[in-house]
Amino acid sequence: MALIKMSVYPRETTGKNENRRTRARGFIPAVFYGHHRAAVNVQLDCQEFTRIRQKTAGRSVIYDLQFAGGGEEPMALVRELQQHPVSDVILHVDLFEIPRGEPVTIDVALVLEGEPACVKFKEGEVLQLLDTVELSCLPRELPESVRIDVSNLKLNDKLFVKDLVVPVGKIMDDPETQVLVVKPASLFAEEEAAPAATEGKPEGADTQADE
Repeated sequence: MALIKMSVYPRETTGKNENRRTRARGFIPAVFYGHHRAAVNVQLDCQEFTRIRQKTAGRSVIYDLQFAGGGEEPMALVRELQQHPVSDVILHVDLFEIPRGEPVTIDVALVLEGEPACVKFKEGEVLQLLDTVELSCLPRELPESVRIDVSNLKLNDKLFVKDLVVPVGKIMDDPETQVLVVKPASLFAEEEAAPAATEGKPEGADTQADE
């Protein structure tokens, strides 16, 4: 996963009213901190941050922070993001520093590749139960996703975290966590047909028939 550069600007004022003014100027109030760094109030360019989020489509991102005025360029993760419950406007961002050269643990997306023969012939369907795994590795080695080849799976096959192979780092999730299962197509058909069988039936019909 490549580091994504993002500009960071100093923020001198705090408080609810000042944060509103910050957002009105096109910036997002934020705070930058770490294990060995005191919290610093900063602000992000709203358009730049929104563009990055759209480009990365919600994937976990490591930011290479570019502080105004130059100087150090620390790396950080978004630890917390506050959004308005109705408008989805980003209200505040917490940036957590990642020390260079030290492993980081972050959620990485699981991406399925290929198609089992039973799926091609409409006999089964792959049901993915886990979308991400926690992967620990050096920041610059972090992959954008963990890819899983499902083309050789058969009906009723199951895949667990312990079966996954990653190019770098270590998966931190419980090895016995189930990732996916190949279910027979008939199971899906029966589940869909069950509610349909009762549609249109007058309320209380069973009771009347028994009386």
